[in-house]
Amino acid sequence: MADSKIADLFNIQRRFLRSAHLERDFRDPSALEGYVVTTQIQQHLDRIATGLDKKSGQRAWRITGDYGSGKSSFALLLAHLLAGRDSDLPSQLRKSIDLTKVRENRTRLLPVLITGSREPLAVAITRSLLKALEDAFDGRSRLNIPEDLRAVLAGPKPQVADDAAIGFILEANSELIAKDKADGLLIILDELGKFLEFAALHPDRQDIFLLQQLAELSTRSSREPLFTIGLLHQGFSAYADQLSQSAQKEWEKVAGRFEELLFDQPLDQITHLVGSALNTSEKLYPPGAETRAKSAMRCAAGLGWFGVAPPTTSLVSAAASLYPLHPTTIPVLVKLFSRFGQNERSLFSFLLSNEPFGLQAFAQQEARSDTFYRIHHLYDYAAASFGHRLSVQSYRNHWNHIDSLVRSFPTQNEAEIAILKTVGLLNLLNSPDLVPSEEAIVLAVGAAAAEDTTRAAIERLHRERHVLYSRGKQGGYCLWSHTSVNLDAAYEAAARAVGHHRKVTAHIKDNLDTRPLVARRHYIQTGNLRHFDVAYCTLAELDKIASEPVPSADGRILIPLCETQEEVNLATSFAREFKGRPETLIGITEPLASFAGLLQELERWTWVQKSIPELKDDRYAAEEVARQFSLTA
Repeated sequence: MADSKIADLFNIQRRFLRSAHLERDFRDPSALEGYVVTTQIQQHLDRIATGLDKKSGQRAWRITGDYGSGKSSFALLLAHLLAGRDSDLPSQLRKSIDLTKVRENRTRLLPVLITGSREPLAVAITRSLLKALEDAFDGRSRLNIPEDLRAVLAGPKPQVADDAAIGFILEANSELIAKDKADGLLIILDELGKFLEFAALHPDRQDIFLLQQLAELSTRSSREPLFTIGLLHQGFSAYADQLSQSAQKEWEKVAGRFEELLFDQPLDQITHLVGSALNTSEKLYPPGAETRAKSAMRCAAGLGWFGVAPPTTSLVSAAASLYPLHPTTIPVLVKLFSRFGQNERSLFSFLLSNEPFGLQAFAQQEARSDTFYRIHHLYDYAAASFGHRLSVQSYRNHWNHIDSLVRSFPTQNEAEIAILKTVGLLNLLNSPDLVPSEEAIVLAVGAAAAEDTTRAAIERLHRERHVLYSRGKQGGYCLWSHTSVNLDAAYEAAARAVGHHRKVTAHIKDNLDTRPLVARRHYIQTGNLRHFDVAYCTLAELDKIASEPVPSADGRILIPLCETQEEVNLATSFAREFKGRPETLIGITEPLASFAGLLQELERWTWVQKSIPELKDDRYAAEEVARQFSLTA
């Protein structure tokens, strides 16, 4: 088909076009159509299946992985399998998955599926438990507990105590088992981080201890199985970084009650996932494209771009299914999105959406055997999609230098531009697995027929134009000669020297403006000049300073500097009850802990400016440090 577009070869499956949603997709088994069971997925499934044994205590899990790494789809698969509904799954999926471990201890767990939101966890669990019971059982098989659940959820803003929520779970589990309606409960908390965010912001409304209770109940559930599975984008501690140290230790203790599964797909498995997403029709491949793709994949694997000991045979067999993606693009794509995007969600967005310079835009051209989406095409996508984010952290990746050189380089030679973009993107990632050696550049930029032309262009850019610099065999080519200052290393040294300050108050208190405030409206209306002193204090000093007389002003505005939401709540309670001195006004700040990151950045770049003498001889590094300092000052 000489006139066919590349896009005509794609047969994209529906499940790759949107992210999984537990409650919605559980009723639609076809939502898992085309689900790829990788080796890691099978291993995770087998680990969780060990908890089905009546003597097992492995029934509380947290699944941690980046955005879009497949956690929700895996949870959806788990819900079907542990509910004994594997026969409803697509036939392709049933054939590709090993259910030996699941069938050793066959169970029918009732899934209680919860998608996180910023509300009390106890309310969300109770609401979803009621919905699961109503959906699973008709009027002829009535249970007693739903009436209790409806009663406690009545009203526009229901409130459910943690102990009550636990009681509902235990009562429902026992009643389901006693009436032979199910063998137990399966509670899946998708987007658990949103509940953790709520608990961190409102510790008075949601105690993190509820999760610990759930985990302990699950591990001790024995013959009345209760599984609790939470899905997170990051560890528990990341959500508690603005809490007090004692609270953070409590959160760490809660996290330890859950066994962890990490979602981090190996590169060769992601390669197969990409091929499955595109689902390219083999019959429509342009003649010669398959041979070129396999040859390029074999060379890329030989260069170490897919790891030290890659499964070359498996990768080569998948190479054609990637068309029009050139095999060298795959590891670069994965590195780019894991570092600057949202892992596979951004990856599949790139593959399937009509973003500028993305794959679908490229696929509007004619399908030819030598038409591949290469690294230099991906450079344009990265500049358009991540340019601002890359500029902010340019000290780590030299993006400003890379992009300005590529944009301003005076040439009409397409091969030279492609080489500069290829080297630039590899320099940006700076990965030891993706070295921009001459062999790698030749493979990535052009077909075998253009090898001599590509090598000549590399030599010209290196020897004559002086824009490519060799860092030796181990380092490959680079778009800058050297800098006497390694800014990344200098920043890390600053981080060690400055340390991690948990208290913002001590570092800003002496720099705040304490000039008296004039009661301007009062002066205009009455002609009497009145002024108020302004004073800042810590929460510990609030009671003492608020009770002191105001010696030289008509009044005082006292502002306690609150680090956390807990301190804000305490200061607010004090202010409401304070009646000691009517001339004293108390103002409450938002939690200052949110400024901790900005303060640390400022202190670190200040340290770099003062402590790295080599900056005076390195104009590029000095300009970048000054730019970073201005961004945080």
